[in-house]
Amino acid sequence: MRTANRVIWTFSIVLLLGLFADSAGPARAEEPKRGGTVIEAIGTEPTNLDCFKARRRPERTILHLMLEPLFVINPKLEVEPLLVESWKSSEGNKTWTFVLKEGIKFHDGTQISAEDVKFSLEGHMKGSQAGRVKGIADISVIDSRTFKITLTKPNPAFPTALASSDLGIVSRKAYEKAGAAWGSKVIVGTGPLMFKEWISGDRVILVRNPEYRHGPSWLSNRGPAYVDKWVIRFIPEPAILVGELTAGEVDLSDYVTERDVRRVRSNPNTGLIMAKSTSAIYLAINCAAENKPFDDVRVRRAMAHAINAEAVRKAAMAGIGEPLYTPFAPTTMGFWKKAEEIGKPLTEYDPELARKLLAEAGWKDTDGDGVLDKDGQPLTVNFLAFTIARYRRMAEVATPMLQKVGFKVDLKILEAGDLYERVLKGRHDLLSTGLVASQGIVLDDMIDTMHSGSIGSITQWCFFKDPKMDELLDKARFATDPEGRQKALRDAQELAASQVPVVPIALAMEIFGYKKKTIGGVENYTKHPWCFDQVDTYRALEIYKK
Repeated sequence: MRTANRVIWTFSIVLLLGLFADSAGPARAEEPKRGGTVIEAIGTEPTNLDCFKARRRPERTILHLMLEPLFVINPKLEVEPLLVESWKSSEGNKTWTFVLKEGIKFHDGTQISAEDVKFSLEGHMKGSQAGRVKGIADISVIDSRTFKITLTKPNPAFPTALASSDLGIVSRKAYEKAGAAWGSKVIVGTGPLMFKEWISGDRVILVRNPEYRHGPSWLSNRGPAYVDKWVIRFIPEPAILVGELTAGEVDLSDYVTERDVRRVRSNPNTGLIMAKSTSAIYLAINCAAENKPFDDVRVRRAMAHAINAEAVRKAAMAGIGEPLYTPFAPTTMGFWKKAEEIGKPLTEYDPELARKLLAEAGWKDTDGDGVLDKDGQPLTVNFLAFTIARYRRMAEVATPMLQKVGFKVDLKILEAGDLYERVLKGRHDLLSTGLVASQGIVLDDMIDTMHSGSIGSITQWCFFKDPKMDELLDKARFATDPEGRQKALRDAQELAASQVPVVPIALAMEIFGYKKKTIGGVENYTKHPWCFDQVDTYRALEIYKK
């Protein structure tokens, strides 16, 4: 049987040194208290809380507190078992056998079983997280605690895929009994908090799981949670959210916008932590072959050169966030630094070069109206953006920049539901968005956003389809030779950078504000390098009410 320390990611690892840019955490350790209620604020209400359908950040924020994956990634960036006791592989890493830990119970008091794992993973294979478990061919139950997973191809790093926080295990019995109520009135997992109530338009209420004892080894508190109740309020307006945080009506939030950093930092009652994210912020270009003329890399490069990313960061993100030159964050595991060298000259601000590239592609202003045209058709960009403040401002700032070099921009700011409906059908040319990376692994991010098999998912905004990219990503994922996998991953990143499927804007900063006088344990929660991207599950174990 393998132990966690022996299943280590074989790609190059980018350690997130100097993670925290600013911290106002407690100056000295104190004895955690038990009891009380924590009130957390998020910027938008979930669409649903069914883990098989959840696609957006607000769903994940809440679900991660209740549901757990089979494995986690520890602060040393090693895979560590959570619900699993032991595991082994055979047939050259094509077949994997797992044994669950004894004594772990669901929120309804029933024991977690291999049948529950099979049901959950098969649900994810058909649902919103299908891309993360695409390589699974079959799941069979051996006994109540033992199950076997057969893959389509050998994958020596398979436990890493199972460490995604989005692959939560749920109770099959509870799911089937709940029927249509699942995800709105019933959610049953193994996590430190349990679902109590969802008050539409207002809040979700969670309560402590008193039986929880199996938190990850690196935590100072492995369970149960310190607090009795955890309330997640929906506050869409950023100014109101920060106002309630600074006034003490809200205990904590990681929905503090870049523009509100100074306000939270300067308030004597609130603390602020900023950390480099594994999420990339960009304008995604629809590269589909049928989406003319954006299938032409010259037109995509022209869009990138037309937009002053630094000016966009200043206007839309208050200058917070580091430069980005590829579709992927340099803080992710396996990121190839040379990809930045390739991407930088292809995306740097240069309006004259943008005009030259468009002219090479056959676009000219034949009638002198400032809009380029070709074969009687104007160079129109169907530009969509979320109502979320950051993405709306990005689009508003970028629009006149595109117009300046000859694009005719049709900008629409849409609510999430309407926007998703349009984008999933490819009814866009450009989208103001970002990759909210929950795993922090560049290969997973690339599969989500660059592999043709992910087209139609919530992350394949670019509709990018290239047989060479698919071949490289499949090799990076399944090849048995570590050096071959690593080379394939680097070649894939080079291809992605050279094809300019996005206009890179920024490496995001995660911003966490909290009320210093009422909230403790922040220093323990934030010591994990991916505390905001991958282990938000465990804020419920480390954070307590003073």
